[in-house]
This record gives sequence, C-alpha cells and structure tokens, in this order.
Amino acid sequence: MTKIAPSTAVNRYYLARRTAAEHNERMSSREGASEETGIDRKRLQRIEIGTLNPYPEEVLLMAEAYHAPELLNYHCSRCCPIGQRTVPRAESNELDRITVKFMNAIEQLKGSDKELLRIAEDGALSADEIPQMERVLDGVRKLAAIACEIQIYLEKHR
Repeated sequence: MTKIAPSTAVNRYYLARRTAAEHNERMSSREGASEETGIDRKRLQRIEIGTLNPYPEEVLLMAEAYHAPELLNYHCSRCCPIGQRTVPRAESNELDRITVKFMNAIEQLKGSDKELLRIAEDGALSADEIPQMERVLDGVRKLAAIACEIQIYLEKHR
C-alpha cells in the first residue's frame, strides 16, 4: 500500500478524488484523474499535497469530474483572496443537518426586519447603530452560507 503524506490525507482535492474513485475506478489514480480532468498528473500531485493552489478553471474541472460541487465553494471561500472576503463558507452536509441549520438561522433572524427598518428610518447609520447592523449582517451571512449548502446538496443529488 502506498504511503500518503499527512498533508495529502486531509487535502480537499485529494479527498474529493478518492470519494469519486468509489464510483469511477479511473479516479483511484492520479493518472486516471489526469486523463479525466485534463490536468497534468504532476500538477495534480502538487495540488493534492498542498504545495500548489489550483487555478479556478482546474477547480471547475475537478468539481465536474469528481462530482464534487463543494470544491467550488471551498476554493472560492478559502483559496481566492477576493472570495475569502465575499463568499460564505459552506460545507457538504446531509439534508437533515442543512434543514436544522436553516431553521435555526431563520429563528435567529426574527425581528431583524424591524431592527433594520429602525436603523434605516433616518437614512443614516449612526455609531450606536453599527453593532445592531453587524448583528443583522451576521444573521444574513449565516443564511447565505446555508443557501450555499442547499445549492451544493442539490447539485450532488441531481
């Protein structure tokens, strides 16, 4: 059996390929994955051991070939400097877990509409309203991350 470096064993791209290998034997080797994705085998190796960040186009190819839409969110929210600031982090969860998170987020947002209306009433954001606005934004961000999880779930089960 081949030894796997600790950095590779936890690498999202490697794990996605290994999961894909359960349904497509060609994904069990980097050579097969390279042929399926069009990504050079050595480059794929460097991506999987974590010494090289893939290009967005490569992430698209891997997500498609591995049937792993969660790689798109992972790359954008953790590897891309712009996405790190703008894309909510989402995980690939089962429907029951997503539903519980959704219901909890909706419950936490109750009253936010009235709070936001009070803040916006005078058309300006005062210093004392900033913490309230941040609470509203935090709730909306949680809901946006759950929306991404629903999208990932739907794409995996189409």
